[in-house]
Amino acid sequence: MIITIINIILGAIIGWLIPWLDKIVYIYILHPEVQAAQYVKYQISQKQFKAAWQSLNTRAKEFDKLTTRSLLFQLAWVVLAFFAVTSSAGWFGKTLVLTIGGRLLFEQWQDWVKDRAGLKQKLFWQVKREWGDGEVKIYLIGMTVAFVWLVRLMI
Repeated sequence: MIITIINIILGAIIGWLIPWLDKIVYIYILHPEVQAAQYVKYQISQKQFKAAWQSLNTRAKEFDKLTTRSLLFQLAWVVLAFFAVTSSAGWFGKTLVLTIGGRLLFEQWQDWVKDRAGLKQKLFWQVKREWGDGEVKIYLIGMTVAFVWLVRLMI
């Protein structure tokens, strides 16, 4: 019983951090030339970790091409989550995958309310097509239904 609880907690913590680690990959590998990336790298090199953390959060809009926030990643996530929920015996993997999806979904609904243009940029930067608000809302509702269904399968 205690091992199960530890697995659930660890899966949730790591699942919550994976989308944040996407920003680190963005800074150091994918787009090190962006001003926000250079600023955060400078703060880290100066061992100003708290300031770097704050910069990552306050300048989040500037990180607009994160892999985990894209439509293609999230469609692949649905397939992976279905596989993890239905095929994995352990709670660690199930919790990890569902926490990633839950966090992304939570952030997207926040962006839907606060910054729809930014949400569209984050979601559809890999897709060369304009998306209307209605299409984005249908996508978010579909992802929410898929997430709830996956959680229901897990229980």
